[in-house]
Order: sequence, then C-alpha cells, then structure tokens
Amino acid sequence: MLIRRHFRIKSLQFLYAQYLSKMDYKQVEKNMLHSIEELHYLYISLLCLILQIQKFAVLKIQENQKLLNNKMIKQFAYNSIINLLSKNKYLLEYNLKKNCKYFFWQTDENYIYILLQEIIKLNYDNIFINNHNHVSSFQKEKDFIITCYNKCFITNKKFIEFIEDSYTIITKIDLFIAHKMVCKTLKYIKLYTPTNFKLFDIYENHNNKQFIIDLYRKTLQHKHEFNKLIESISKNWAIKRISIIDLIILQMAICEFLYFPHIPPKATINEYIEITKIFCMEKSKIFVNGILDKILQLLNKEQKLKKKLIIINYNVDKDEVI
Repeated sequence: MLIRRHFRIKSLQFLYAQYLSKMDYKQVEKNMLHSIEELHYLYISLLCLILQIQKFAVLKIQENQKLLNNKMIKQFAYNSIINLLSKNKYLLEYNLKKNCKYFFWQTDENYIYILLQEIIKLNYDNIFINNHNHVSSFQKEKDFIITCYNKCFITNKKFIEFIEDSYTIITKIDLFIAHKMVCKTLKYIKLYTPTNFKLFDIYENHNNKQFIIDLYRKTLQHKHEFNKLIESISKNWAIKRISIIDLIILQMAICEFLYFPHIPPKATINEYIEITKIFCMEKSKIFVNGILDKILQLLNKEQKLKKKLIIINYNVDKDEVI
C-alpha cells in the first residue's frame, strides 16, 4: 500500500465523519492529523517493543542457560539487526519516555512474554529452508527478524486487540501501515548503517502533511462546485441518489484533477478506484470509474486542467511504496 493512498483514505474517513457529525471542519482536521500522529507513535512503539523483547530474551537466557539450546530465542536475543536498532539515537530518545501513554509495553510485560513464546514456537530450520549458501550471515539474521515479525507480531490476535484498545483512533489499515513501516525500517538496516540513521517519517516524503491538509480543505471548500460538475455528467443520477461515500470519493478525485497540478489524472482515477474496492460495493467501482472518465474528458475539452509536466511534490507512484 502507498502512504499517499493511506492519506487519501484518512481524508475520506474524516470528510465522511465531518458530514455525519456536522462538527467544525477545523476540529475534524485536527482529529485527522492527531490520528496520523498516533500512527507515527504506534510505529515507534512497535520498534521499541522489539528491543524490549530482545532484552527479555537475554534476561531469560541469563536466568536459564539451557535456553541457549533453543535456536529461536538465541537468534532473537543476539540478533545483529536488533543490536544496531537499539543504538539508534532517535529511537533511544523515545525509549527514555517512560510515561508516554503510547508505549504500552512499558506497563504490560505480559505481551512481551506472549510474543516471545510465539517466536520460540517457530521452526528455525523452516525459516531458512530457501536461503542459499551465498547469502551473508547478516542477511540471514535480517531475514530471521523480519520473518519473526511477520509471523508473530502481525498475526497475533491478542496483540492486535490490545493495540486497538490502546490507541483510540487506530484502524486496521493504520495498523497494517505501521507494520509495513517497521518492516521497511528493518530492511533498511545494513551492516555498516550509522547509529544516527533516520527513522521512517510518514510526513517526510513529497510533502505528505500538506497534501492531506490541502485535500481535506479543498474538497470541503469546493464540494458544491464538484457536485454541479457531477450532476452535469450523471444526468440520470441526482446528487441525493448517490451514496455519501461514493460522492465524497468523486469530490476528492475532482479536487485532485483541478487543484493538484502535479498529480496525473489517470493516477488519481486509479487510486480512487482502488479505494472504492475497500469501502464501496462492486457497482460503485463501475459508477465512480465511469463518472470520473467523463468528467476528465469534459475538463480536457474545456481546457480546465492545469497539469504540470514535471512531477514533483505530489508524485503518486514513484518511491512511496512501503
């Protein structure tokens, strides 16, 4: 999934929330940005949790030397990638925040124990069955920790429920993104990666924060303009007959056509078709695609599109995959 798509989904969710609640748009925007902040802290918290599990594993080995015979716990306790991660100066700063409400593992070690038990249950030999001899030991350790994370952290139902209870605005999609951010961070670490390497910043690439703010505000600001355009195209469909989610998706896509000159129109259409697959019925995908194609043709005919040839700030598909 793309971070930019996630931001479109966030904007959709909070535009829908604003429609239902009639709450002041500024407060809804504040809530939207807070939910992204929670996503960032969830990502940091998951990284810190890996460090805590490693410390717990080392402690258990010190208490019982027989555990050194267990390949899984030994590999986790002395994993080179986690060792490098534990020295990251940015993560250390977060790790020192003992009273931070987001770092759930500091107040409930039960989940550290549960996840370590899940790791121990994995079959070490099966994890590396496809590894070739030319793969370095460091790469094998990286494969090991990423496999452990995918098989134990992402799929553990108790852990998922605990996170959803601990974070007030976190959705399943948010959790999916946070896990992807963690895996991207683990994959990034190399043998000689400096300890001050930057952690993943959800706002850093392509001015993402401004993108979601602009998309949210401009969709609200110009929605009546967009509705007139939709009605002129969908002659058999009055605005009141269109479902609210479908209508907001159309409004957002038209907003990108007209007010985001660096996003190619076809990329916009593709993104919102993918979003309809998540939130709408099958017939909505066909309806939204048809309306957007006709609107794009009309805007091109009337020369209202002001797209720029150089793709910079609002590039959609280049290096946003996580």
